[in-house]
Amino acid sequence: MIDQNVVEYIKTSLSQGKTKEELYKELMAQGWTIEAIQENFNALNTEEEKEDLSKKTIKIIVTIGAVLISAGIFSFIAANWQGMTRPVKLSIILVSMLVSYGAGWYLKEKLELPKTGEALILLGSIIYGAGIFLVAQMFNIRANWPDGFILWMIGTIAMAFAIESYPLFYLAIPLGIVALTGHPFGIFTGSGDNSFLLTSSFLLLASTIITFITGWIVRKKIPPEFKEFY
Repeated sequence: MIDQNVVEYIKTSLSQGKTKEELYKELMAQGWTIEAIQENFNALNTEEEKEDLSKKTIKIIVTIGAVLISAGIFSFIAANWQGMTRPVKLSIILVSMLVSYGAGWYLKEKLELPKTGEALILLGSIIYGAGIFLVAQMFNIRANWPDGFILWMIGTIAMAFAIESYPLFYLAIPLGIVALTGHPFGIFTGSGDNSFLLTSSFLLLASTIITFITGWIVRKKIPPEFKEFY
């Protein structure tokens, strides 16, 4: 027999640090059978699973929304890009990025809306990455295109650590993969053109070190019960 009051009592008691054994003793003293108590525990687990599923669904929807908004912004800018001056272009990139980061941080930290806040922060990181390639195009910067993804990955990881946002870590993973697969294998043999300000060799070395350090730190933060899967 499931009693919602008992389910709420179990939930509150567990959050206060009581053990299941203590709750079983208390409820049995009130006349509840072991089977009835177990049913209420199962009902609590079902509610928590539904809440987790709902949170994941909301997170996915908000993330997709952020990606679609960024795609719309980029489409608008691309359609009017040639008619803009350099200062206007730079202003659009910087303002869009800073507004996304600032609004995301405010929603996450001040208004306690973490999902919406992280979605906006993710949008800011996407704008940051697009800005790298747009600035390179504006000023005709000579570099291997995977270097842009490395810079994007490094900036994303730095922001992820600054605000403790795991979605940004997830974004950094495909960025690193694209950079790794896109680089010519002969870059360390001298076949690449390293005449740029930041050479590909330096960026590859820096990204490798940062990636290993990031992986080690993230793994330390994983709850013990999940470490056996890694």
